[in-house]
Amino acid sequence: MMKRFQMAFLIFFTVSVFLPADNCFASAVQDQLKGTINKIIGILKDPSLKGDASIKQRRENLRKAVSERFSFEKMSQLCLGKHWKDRTDDEKKVFIELFGRLLEETYISKIEGYTNEKVEYLKESITDKKAQVNTRIITEKIEIPIDYRLYQEKDGSWMVYDLIIEGVSLVGNYRSQFDEILQRDNYKKLIDELKKKIE
Repeated sequence: MMKRFQMAFLIFFTVSVFLPADNCFASAVQDQLKGTINKIIGILKDPSLKGDASIKQRRENLRKAVSERFSFEKMSQLCLGKHWKDRTDDEKKVFIELFGRLLEETYISKIEGYTNEKVEYLKESITDKKAQVNTRIITEKIEIPIDYRLYQEKDGSWMVYDLIIEGVSLVGNYRSQFDEILQRDNYKKLIDELKKKIE
């Protein structure tokens, strides 16, 4: 399942986007998702950022674009679940930074090898300040259903806080892993594990 999540992150940032014929007018949620995707594609296609000599600048640009649409703070809170309230403000800050770096380091290297997969927007539901956008990823061999869960900030921007890939939550998956470590060991052990994964 983790391979599916890796593929989902890769595809999210590298797809060519299209809408079904009966959904010609995208909502603000979809517009913002596609805006991030287009920004990522622009970075990857920029001739001045290609090659090993530009890898540092290219990845820094990618990280910035990724962080504009993914709320690592909200994802961190949800991934720690019941253990979040037991952490100090400093511990929360460190965890958010490490978890964000884990997602970035894990997937940005994969993003750089994109192959122009496509995503079809199927439907969306918006309730108050939360939304879910259901999509279908289309590759040469398979189709993968991916649902994006987002919440709206005060400034009107929509931030991704979870991905549902083939019915399985990315946040829920990490929460299970983290909870297992915390039940078995302690918080320091979890932080050490995150640091090892990043390194």
